[in-house]
Amino acid sequence: MNDPSDSSGAHAAHGTRSEWMDHHREGRRATLPRALRLTALSAVVPGAGLLRTRAKVLGMALLGALLVGALALGYAVWRKGLTSTALGTAASPERLKLILAVLIIGTFIWIAAIATTALLTRPARTTRKQRVTLAAFTGVLCLAVSAPAALGYEYITSHLSAMDKVFNQPMASPNGSEPTSSLSKDPKDPWADLPRVNILLLGSDADKGREGTRTDTMIVASIDTHTGESVLFSIPRNLQRVPIPRDNPLYKTYGGVYDCGNQCLMNAIWTAADLNAQEHPAWYVGETNPGLSATREVLSTILGLPIQHTVIVNLKGFEELIDAMGGVSITVQEPIPINGRTYTDAAGHLQLDPNSPGLEWLEPGTQELTGHQALGYSRSRVTTDDFSRMRRQRCMVAAVIDQADPLTLLQRYPQIITAVGNNVVTDIPSTELSTWAELVMLVQKSKIKSLPFTPKNTDVTDPDYSQIRYLVWEAIHPADAPPTSEQPADDAAATSTAPSGTSTSSSSQDDSSATTTETDELADIGAVCG
Repeated sequence: MNDPSDSSGAHAAHGTRSEWMDHHREGRRATLPRALRLTALSAVVPGAGLLRTRAKVLGMALLGALLVGALALGYAVWRKGLTSTALGTAASPERLKLILAVLIIGTFIWIAAIATTALLTRPARTTRKQRVTLAAFTGVLCLAVSAPAALGYEYITSHLSAMDKVFNQPMASPNGSEPTSSLSKDPKDPWADLPRVNILLLGSDADKGREGTRTDTMIVASIDTHTGESVLFSIPRNLQRVPIPRDNPLYKTYGGVYDCGNQCLMNAIWTAADLNAQEHPAWYVGETNPGLSATREVLSTILGLPIQHTVIVNLKGFEELIDAMGGVSITVQEPIPINGRTYTDAAGHLQLDPNSPGLEWLEPGTQELTGHQALGYSRSRVTTDDFSRMRRQRCMVAAVIDQADPLTLLQRYPQIITAVGNNVVTDIPSTELSTWAELVMLVQKSKIKSLPFTPKNTDVTDPDYSQIRYLVWEAIHPADAPPTSEQPADDAAATSTAPSGTSTSSSSQDDSSATTTETDELADIGAVCG
């Protein structure tokens, strides 16, 4: 006989009977519509459908994890704001990799919850048609919840790959002029120690068919870090007698001025420095990029501005970026030829062959340009001149900044970031990306002005660099009194050899026959670009 005092067996039997009865009742309630509803509920809210099954503890655990994650995200957004949270996440490879891992694991758990709900709620007695219906419905739901995860995976991996290619590039010089934005430790005002930041934008035409790198696009963007108001300074590629800083190795070869006539132009500094490094490697010990360092330091001396960072765009890949953006809207102010074959006439002037195969024209008017057309618009000069091209390049920079709206970036992000990764490099640290992204958004909302150096305000064959620096100073200090002594310390050699007084309005030898639509005054970019 059983001992009445031993109740463990009775309890176990009672528990078994209870579970059996719950399962039996659930089986009697089980119908196909109910299974479809609960399975769909688990697809909408992970694990919610399990609350009406014998696996309700698992459902509660999944919902609890979801709630904790939502609260943590909500707190982060409440604490830092939606924009700062998003930008901070985009700027952190570690955070992105964590999100990627959570996304993959979470999606597998979500799919498992959907499948488990379908299995537990499936009627005990079903026809073949009902089984197929439930299985197909469950499969569709699993695919539906997998699609966002696949899209997120593509976005995050594309972003991480581009960050590796674009940011933290070795562009520093060993002479102590490493580019740095000197961000403040104060999170409320990271630009407290840097009221203006100056960024050098270089368009490189380095290609297999060309010797060396020629920077035919040279724009310095000077940005007020607290208002976002910016000035774009265009430097002519054919500027002659450019000053060389004393601490640059080129000084040992050319002295304080790069002067050998029309063969020594500003856009040849990069190649000259690279060749100089090959001939005198001991002068460049530790230098990672002689051409870039020389170009940046010479332009800094010309303008009288410290250049904190550099962005280099491969012009051959520029059209990929525009196509990835879905095109760019530009007001064309003059007929621009694209794909035209050129030749040099007896007078040494560049001419367009009107019978060139594939020749096409951009006619005046506001229009949406493809990447191919945008590149032609930015590079063509055969029927105009360098200075018209400089204006068009500044207009293109402003248009890309203005039209890079968040919705377009989100829709085309993998294509855009891949194009950027393949064709853009910069020395801006990836750890500062969120701060820079906020600055770009501020620039979009503020005025962008333009000041080119053209034959109307600069003699490109014999420039007055003191006058150029004065014009630059005046452009970024419009409300201040004229400077009394605004000259960089390392400009002594350049100033001593540069002519004094206001420059004349003569054009360079290779542009003497060209006409220009460029203005020589500081103006809002909208007025310049129509």
